[in-house]
Amino acid sequence: MNDSCKSMDEYLEEFLLYKQSLGYSYVTHAHYLKKYVSFRKNNEPENMMDKESVDQYLGTLKDAPGTLYGTVCAMREFGRYLRKQGIEAYILAPKTTHQPTPDPPYFFTAEEIEHFFAAADSVRPFSGFRGREYMIPAVFRLMYCCGIRCREARMLRCENVFLEKGFLDIMWSKGPKNRRLYISQELVDYLIVYDQKISSLYPAREYFFPGYRGRPYVSKCFIASNFRRCWDQSHPDFSGVQYPRAIDFRHHFAWTNINKWASEGLDVNVMLPYLMRYMGHQTIKQTLYYFHFVPDFYPSYRALAEASDDILPEVPQ
Repeated sequence: MNDSCKSMDEYLEEFLLYKQSLGYSYVTHAHYLKKYVSFRKNNEPENMMDKESVDQYLGTLKDAPGTLYGTVCAMREFGRYLRKQGIEAYILAPKTTHQPTPDPPYFFTAEEIEHFFAAADSVRPFSGFRGREYMIPAVFRLMYCCGIRCREARMLRCENVFLEKGFLDIMWSKGPKNRRLYISQELVDYLIVYDQKISSLYPAREYFFPGYRGRPYVSKCFIASNFRRCWDQSHPDFSGVQYPRAIDFRHHFAWTNINKWASEGLDVNVMLPYLMRYMGHQTIKQTLYYFHFVPDFYPSYRALAEASDDILPEVPQ
């Protein structure tokens, strides 16, 4: 039984502040935990975080494996935090659920990219969302050229964009790490024009890609729905088994660079740490993931890899 005078909401607020003080944005996990707290209130369990209420709540997520996995991770950390506060909280065991297998990446052809951006550039103004005709082609060009995550594009602040110097700073993206991305002059010139146009509509905006209806930045739905709209417009007869997503720009960025280095005869082992840093991967293993796909899409690189054992590092299975 919990004898503390603090409520579950208060402990959760303290936990989230603690996480944020360490440099974690913790937005998604906060959402998961707030959902559990709401569920717990409706079911009125006796303990602060008891096994029965935890199991009952996780049972409601059995048809959403991605959400279930994220919720388990968040609740395990929150349980540990409560234990440190002297609260008798249930801590989920490791490997309670397995991380869902992600969809395989989609790699674009040059023709597909050309048609996609032609569709993005043809977006018309919409009175319900001023400037969307500028933002849609700009945000997707940034994602395509730099391989950044969807969230990194959405949350990019104006104060972290230095077009006159040719770089932008990605702050606290996935984990408490920042990184600086230098961008091509062609992209710089494009974004300068975009910035001038969007600034005339949102002169005091905080985020590089501002939202609408009072939102500070564009939503996940904005990215996903407009990618789908541009893709459907540019490829109306697409019949592939796997449907492309905006995140595939990130996959394509890694895959393209690895292929380029291999074709130029560069030592990929030397280049790999640079790619890891640019993409914001936590470990080299995350970057090595893309080597699984290189030989499959460019058969000529099979012979290249066989001819030189050093050019493509072995990928752990």
